[in-house]
Amino acid sequence: MDLNAILSNPTRFRIIQHLTLVGDSTTKQIADALMDVPAPTIYRHINYLLKEGILTVKEERKVRGTAERLLSLDAERWSKEVNGDISATAFQFLMDIHGRFQRYLEKEDADPVADRLCMRTAMLRLTDERFDSFLSEYAELLKRYSDADGRGKIRSVSIISSPVEEEEQ
Repeated sequence: MDLNAILSNPTRFRIIQHLTLVGDSTTKQIADALMDVPAPTIYRHINYLLKEGILTVKEERKVRGTAERLLSLDAERWSKEVNGDISATAFQFLMDIHGRFQRYLEKEDADPVADRLCMRTAMLRLTDERFDSFLSEYAELLKRYSDADGRGKIRSVSIISSPVEEEEQ
C-alpha cells in the first residue's frame, strides 16, 4: 500500500476522517457528509480504500434492488500503516495543509480575514490520561460540528500533537 497516495488525496483523507469520527457508515452517508464531492468520485475512492484494505465491508444488504454496504475503517491496519513511517506521514500531512494554503492564497478573491483563516498553537501540560480525555472531547466536538446540514462553508481544521523539548531552567 502506498500511504502517500492515500494521505495526499483530500477525498480519501476526508473519507477516513469521516469514518474515524462517525464510525461505520454507508457510502450514501459518506457522500451526504462530503456533499461538495460528486458521488461517483466518492464511490471511486471508497473502492480504492477497500482494495488497499483500509476499509472493510462490515455488512451488505439489499435496498430497493441494489446492494448497500456498511463500511468500516480497519483501525488496526490504518494505525499500523500510519505509524510505520511516522516521519513520512507527518511530512505528508503538513505538505497537504501547505498545499491547501497555497491554492487558497493563489485565488484572486482570497480574503483570509473574511474566510477566518487561522493558525493556533497551545502548549498544554497534561498527563497521558488527561490528554486521552482531551482527544476524546475533541473528537466529540468535531462530530458535533461536522453535521452535514448543507449550510455554511466547508472548513479544514487540523490538530497536531508533538513532543516538546523542555528547556532546562
